[in-house]
Amino acid sequence: MFNTRSKKGQALIEAMVAISVLTVSFLGIVSLLSKSIFYGRDVSDNMKATYLASEGIEIAKNLIDNDIAAGNGWGSCFAKYLASYPSYKEASFEMDYATTCDNLNGLFYTYPGDSLYFDPMTDLYGYESNNSVGSDAVETNFARRIRIQVPTSGNGNEITVISSVTWSTGPITYQKVDMEDHFYNLQSQ
Repeated sequence: MFNTRSKKGQALIEAMVAISVLTVSFLGIVSLLSKSIFYGRDVSDNMKATYLASEGIEIAKNLIDNDIAAGNGWGSCFAKYLASYPSYKEASFEMDYATTCDNLNGLFYTYPGDSLYFDPMTDLYGYESNNSVGSDAVETNFARRIRIQVPTSGNGNEITVISSVTWSTGPITYQKVDMEDHFYNLQSQ
């Protein structure tokens, strides 16, 4: 039947097969973990971008509300920028929590714009260019552009705000979240 020599060879082959099975299983687990970490980061970045886009809408709304509260008239904060677009009045802005009508600057640049910085001291996002972040702020991979539109048809009692946030996560080089809201001048009706 079997001699001692063939049994020793059989044990060696069994050990090699067991090691191969364990190696393949381990590589599968490592691959699954790395994909899980990447997708977790992708979901986290997507959530941050959604909140940043929502914040952009809120900042524009606060400027519109500030116009009304100050008695400056509906949409006067954006009026000087919107006047430069004859066919469909639109202007683009980089706005953060420190933006007021006095320091609002219209942007005429290629998309998407400057990177947002995160200030760990205040937990706020802002732009380095308008000094709304501290010296400890860290540049993020997010960029936000807020477009303000007023249709040429109609009575001028509507302002459309579109907040776009772009970013990259690992090998996914371009992702984008857009949020849009419409604001109406109800005082004129």
